[in-house]
Amino acid sequence: MVHSVTITELTRDRQGIIIVWGRLDGPLGSRKVRLALDTGAAMTLVLPEVLDDLGYSARDGDKITSISTANSAPEQGYRLRVRHFEALGFGFHDFRIHAHELPDHGIEGLLGMDFLGQFDFEIRISEQRICLKPVKSGEPSRTA
Repeated sequence: MVHSVTITELTRDRQGIIIVWGRLDGPLGSRKVRLALDTGAAMTLVLPEVLDDLGYSARDGDKITSISTANSAPEQGYRLRVRHFEALGFGFHDFRIHAHELPDHGIEGLLGMDFLGQFDFEIRISEQRICLKPVKSGEPSRTA
């Protein structure tokens, strides 16, 4: 089976951070989430207050986690599975999200390599777009 390539437009903030929009589903509804695309992040992170708004809590977590950023000491958080997570035109059911605080840069999370690693992808800064092709057949579902 040949997968077509999905092309998604991206934006960059004043600091040059690549911004993409995701969507999270929870017990209390669905919500768009402003994420930084971060190829240096092993995992996808979302602010705990965003998850709280959707009806999740630390009690839903399956593991205590810790992250280190370049500018701060390790931060404690937790990992949980969300009902559905989508970004860049693809979605996953029962996707693991890490709940952690982040420096205030106007983002609500990081889109990490646990999501991005499901794709061959190419970031074309001059064209303001990202091209994605699923690595495995049957993996992420298209949302757009």
